[in-house]
Amino acid sequence: MPSAPPEPVEPTAGSAPPSTIDNRGRLDADTLHRRAKLGVFLLTGRTVIQQLIVLVGNVYLARLLGPLEFGAFWIIQFALSFFTLFGDAGFGGALIQKRHSATKEELSSVFWAQMLMGLCVVGVVFATAPWLVEIWPTLPHHAAWMLRALSLSLLLTSLRVIPTILMERELHFGRLSLIDLMLTLSFYGCAVWLAQSGHGSNSLIVAVLVQGLVGVVTAFALHPWLPGLHFSLPILRPILKFGIAFQAKNIIGFVNGAVMPLYAGRVLGPYPLGIVTWSQNTAFFPLKVVEILGRVNFPLLSRLQHDEQAFARTLEKTIQICSVVTLLFVALFLGLGPKLVHIIYGDKWVPALPTFYVFTVAISIGFVSPIVNGALDAVGKPAIMMRLGMYWTALNWAAVATTMHFAKGALAFSIGYCVHILVGNLAVIFVVKQLVPAARLGPGIRAGLLAAAAATAVGRLVLLPWVGGGITLIAAILLATVAFVAVLALFDRSVLVDFLSMVRRQPKSAKAVT
Repeated sequence: MPSAPPEPVEPTAGSAPPSTIDNRGRLDADTLHRRAKLGVFLLTGRTVIQQLIVLVGNVYLARLLGPLEFGAFWIIQFALSFFTLFGDAGFGGALIQKRHSATKEELSSVFWAQMLMGLCVVGVVFATAPWLVEIWPTLPHHAAWMLRALSLSLLLTSLRVIPTILMERELHFGRLSLIDLMLTLSFYGCAVWLAQSGHGSNSLIVAVLVQGLVGVVTAFALHPWLPGLHFSLPILRPILKFGIAFQAKNIIGFVNGAVMPLYAGRVLGPYPLGIVTWSQNTAFFPLKVVEILGRVNFPLLSRLQHDEQAFARTLEKTIQICSVVTLLFVALFLGLGPKLVHIIYGDKWVPALPTFYVFTVAISIGFVSPIVNGALDAVGKPAIMMRLGMYWTALNWAAVATTMHFAKGALAFSIGYCVHILVGNLAVIFVVKQLVPAARLGPGIRAGLLAAAAATAVGRLVLLPWVGGGITLIAAILLATVAFVAVLALFDRSVLVDFLSMVRRQPKSAKAVT
């Protein structure tokens, strides 16, 4: 592979057989679907391996560090994420969504703009860190330097933006999966080693920096690319037009999520914040599957935006598959939660069970908005989700303030926080019905809810009293899964058929897609 892409950038010669690319450098529909399907399998395989690493790493770190250290790290990470918003103008999403390939001048201009913004953000963080951490008086005394060190990861992330965009646009998810695995291995390998050596929350800070360095090296090794000496504001303007709207949603999402570290972190303290954040992260584990399909769907739906039927069917299948996987985990969490937490994470996390259940119920519908968000981005309508995000952000802050007024504690906060998830995703389903009427979402989701209810009852009433250790826990998970699949097949077999159809070859089409 050459050290720099041709101008304009197109899929490399080794990306697909010559017959899959027309004389304008466009991939045909068969190649797009084949790469998308391969991308799902590669990302699924990556996720299985990655989540095994994450599970082992998180369990080990949870036993070593506990809620207090995790709470401090999450507060520092949140503080940095505020500045990150101003170091990203949505360039990545804009370049992936483009119908035609980006030129070398566009890529170079984006690279230098990204680096310039990253340097500015790091400078501001170094200058303001002492005042910023005073918002949380219970943080460690060296929290300012923790924040400064963590800010350097922004520059490392900026360095790998262009190679990653090029691979994602060309649907080279095998290479992207390898990058993700290297990031996970480097973070948890470093964090576990340092935590075991007694470095506390600093272990997580150093691990983030090591992870960033490994990501840069791996990205450029898999897709060599060098920026040119090009920086043009006229070239950046049309990219920024989409990118700013794309990034505006991230800003709204930040304000929405800020209620957790700002409100809970300050009012409740690091320990309850650790409980709440662990509960959310654990309950939202099924979103890893949603992330896979959303990541593949964004570039795929961007190419299918002109074909209404193909677009609707792809979106429909994606939401149905996500609903089945998510609701299976919901059933396992609600049915076997006490034993899962006690056996896997240890008794120190048992107090988090009530908040864990609240977030688990919320995720039973919370998987919809990430998929729809990517679909609207693909057709160049990020403003719709931006407006919805503004409404449910206001609802989130109001609901949290209301519940915390009547009852203090992690449980009250979690209940208030999850109100906007339930209401917001119902609104998103309504929007999909209006904009993509050909997509039928109801049957698959209803069948998944019925299967989840049945499997939860089996787990809670039959299997939970029987579980006494690791072996019986695995057996109970398998039996609850069998109950889930059986009920799902009884009410709607089409979702299971969609799973099987993913491994079948798509019919060839000569129709080119830009």
